[in-house]
Amino acid sequence: MKADQPAEMHQASSDLVLRMPLMFERIAAKVGQRPRTDRSGQDLDVKWRRNAACRDTDPSLFFPVGVTGSALVQIEDAREVCMSCSCQEACLEFALRSNQDTGIWGGASEEERRHLRRTFINKRTRLAS
Repeated sequence: MKADQPAEMHQASSDLVLRMPLMFERIAAKVGQRPRTDRSGQDLDVKWRRNAACRDTDPSLFFPVGVTGSALVQIEDAREVCMSCSCQEACLEFALRSNQDTGIWGGASEEERRHLRRTFINKRTRLAS
C-alpha cells in the first residue's frame, strides 16, 4: 500500500477481488483475446452501453474527485448502480482493455482496476508466454 493511499481504498480493493473472483478470472481470460468487432463489423466495445444501467445516470457520479470524505460516498453510490447492471462485466472488461485510468467502471475504482491488472491479467499474460 502506498503511503498516501488511504487504508479504506486498500481494503476496498481487496474486498472487491474477494467478492467477485470468478468474474475477474473470466475477464482476464478474455482481455486481449476477444475480437473487437462482431461478424457484421459492429464494435463490441459499444454494444453493451445501450443497456447499461448508468446510461441515464449523471456521468459525474462515476468520476469522483478524491478518495476520502464525500468521494467515498460517491464511489459507493456509483457501485450500487454498477452492481444492479446486467452489463457490469462487459463494462469492466472494456475499462481494462482500453486502460481507463479514471472513474468507476464495472463497479471497480481506479485503484481496484490497477490491482486487477496486476493480479489477474498480468498473471494470465505470463502464463500464456
